Amino acid sequence: MAGAALVSTPAVAETAAVQAEASRLAAQYLADPSALRASARAALSAGRNDATVATFLKLRWAGRLSAALERYGAMLSGTDGQRLMLAAAGVRRYAAQLHNGVLHDGPNRLITVSVQGQHLLAYEDGRVVVDTPVTTGRPALATDIGAMRVLHKDTPWTMQSPWPKGSPDWYPDTVVQMVVWFTKNGEGLHDASWQPPSTLGPGSQYGPFASHGCIHLPLAAIKTLFDWAPIGTPVVVYPGDGSPVASQALLQSVDAMGNPVSGIRGL
Repeated sequence: MAGAALVSTPAVAETAAVQAEASRLAAQYLADPSALRASARAALSAGRNDATVATFLKLRWAGRLSAALERYGAMLSGTDGQRLMLAAAGVRRYAAQLHNGVLHDGPNRLITVSVQGQHLLAYEDGRVVVDTPVTTGRPALATDIGAMRVLHKDTPWTMQSPWPKGSPDWYPDTVVQMVVWFTKNGEGLHDASWQPPSTLGPGSQYGPFASHGCIHLPLAAIKTLFDWAPIGTPVVVYPGDGSPVASQALLQSVDAMGNPVSGIRGL
């Protein structure tokens, strides 16, 4: 019996922590449960995105925390006030644990790119090094999804179209100042002098400056990444749409070694 009690202690402690947070939320949001629900749904989306990054990186705790997040997330649609407080508390707790885990129990240097958010974050030991809007590949030549890594770097570099002239995907030779390559099929992080900075960010993958699979960054951001990211630095591109991990994982387009199973890319 002592052994059984010992095994259950962490679960009891977790439940108590969630209940304590639920009590605090009840006092804070008693008059505005709709605001609490909205806040919890935002935390659920963020937690699912972090869980996807952790799963792509094969971090050992991802499945357990993701399951707990979804268990509480499923309770958010109810109408009972006390149940809503408990659900919001659980979602917040496990979303925070997932984010903390990615920052502190993952690679000490990590580059993540959200396709939905068109946003790049680079971390070192949990500290943000680069935080910038980006532009990824257009739908027909979408940037690959999954865990990849920095393979090599070039400065400057002339991008040459892998498609023949006359192809709708052809482009003329184009010089970029710096490129950090993360796949063998032509995808890299690089500056794009032809793209106004104001056009980077959400939705830009559908606009006139959408890439052929590469990721466009402001020049200042790629300069930092070029100097900061050694060969082998993980580059995780994830859907970032806030859907459950299983849904986002279905869009993965690299194999277990981080090699794309899609076609050729460029610029």
